[in-house]
Amino acid sequence: MDPTVRRLLAVLSILTAAILALASTATARPVEIPDLPGANDFACRPAPDKPDPVVLVHGSATDAVRSFAVLAPTLRERGYCVFAADLGNAPVLTTSASATPNPAWPGLGPIGAALSGQTLYGVADIATSAAELAAFVTTVRAATGAEHVALVGHSTGGTVIRAYLKAHPTAATTVVTLGTPYRGSTFAELPAKYPDLAALGLDGPHIAAQVFGNAGIQQTVGSPVLAQLNRPAETVPGIRYTAIASRDDEVITPPETALLAAPIGPDRDIWVQDGCPARTVDHSYLLADPHAMALVAAALADAPPPPC
Repeated sequence: MDPTVRRLLAVLSILTAAILALASTATARPVEIPDLPGANDFACRPAPDKPDPVVLVHGSATDAVRSFAVLAPTLRERGYCVFAADLGNAPVLTTSASATPNPAWPGLGPIGAALSGQTLYGVADIATSAAELAAFVTTVRAATGAEHVALVGHSTGGTVIRAYLKAHPTAATTVVTLGTPYRGSTFAELPAKYPDLAALGLDGPHIAAQVFGNAGIQQTVGSPVLAQLNRPAETVPGIRYTAIASRDDEVITPPETALLAAPIGPDRDIWVQDGCPARTVDHSYLLADPHAMALVAAALADAPPPPC
C-alpha cells in the first residue's frame, strides 16, 4: 500500500474512534423542534376520522426540514396533525475526505465539521435517538390530547421508531417505514457514492460509519442492535406496519431488507415499483416521489395502495 494512503487510513481510523467514543457516551438531549411547513402546529387538534397525530422521524446525516419538506405539507393538506423533531445530533470530526456535501445524498458529507461547531442529526446511537423520540411523542400527545400516535420513519428513522416501540409498545397504532433496513444493510453501493473514502480502502460498512456515525454501524448486517429489535419478531403486536421499499435504493442494500421478512395480519410490504416497474426512486427520492407520498398517506388511512 502507498505510504501516503497508509497514513491517511491511520488518521481516519483515529478520527473514527473519537467519533464513536463521543457517540457511545451520548445521552438524550433536549428535543429540537424545527420550523417545518405543514408540521409542528401544537394548536392542531386531530379530526375524529384521523385521531392519531403523525410523527415523522428522519434518517441519518439529515434533519426534519430536509427530509420532510414534501411529506409534511402533503399529510397536513389531507387533514392530519403532523409533527417532526431533529433527533440524534452528535459531534462529528472533520477531515478532508468527503467533507463537502454529496449531491446524491440529502445530508451532509460523511464526516462533517463539528470541530468548527457543526453537528449532524441522526448520527447518535439508536438508543439515544429513541429516547429523544420518546420525549417528543410525550410532548405531542400532551399537546394534542391524543392517546396514540402514528409513526412514519425514513431510513434510520424507522429503526429509531422500532427501538422506541420496544420500550413503549402501546404508544402507536400505525408505523410506516421507507427504506428502513429491518435486517441490516450491506451498504454495498456506498463506495461508488464516496469514491474518496473508497480510495482509502474503506468498504461499505466502514463508509457507513463515517457517513452515518454510530447509527450506521448499528444498521449493518449482523448488528446486535438489529438482532435485539428482531427478537422475537420485527414488529410489535397490536400495531399495523407498512414497509415501503424501492428496488433502486442505493443505500439500503439489498433493497429487500427494507421490507418485513414475514408480514402477517394487516401488515404490508410495498415496492414503490409495484404496478410501475420502470419507476426510478433512489433512497433520498423516497421522500419526494409523488407515488411514494401517496403510499404513505394510504398506509396511514389503512386504505389500499393507490395505482401508479
